[in-house]
Amino acid sequence: MQDELLTIGRFARLCRLSIKQLRHYDEMGLLAPLRVDAGSGYRYYAPAQARDALTIALLREMDLPWP
Repeated sequence: MQDELLTIGRFARLCRLSIKQLRHYDEMGLLAPLRVDAGSGYRYYAPAQARDALTIALLREMDLPWP
């Protein structure tokens, strides 16, 4: 069974990231939401994506270069 999806706001709080950061990661192709509502454009994330989000944030905090 698929885990319950989280709104972008709830996912941001869970990962201690801003919504702006999550949108930026999506635009860069680093972390796309699992689902985007076609009507509203609202983004939804799976709890399992939190590890990837935190890893990306940590690497960016360490100023690792991006190609």
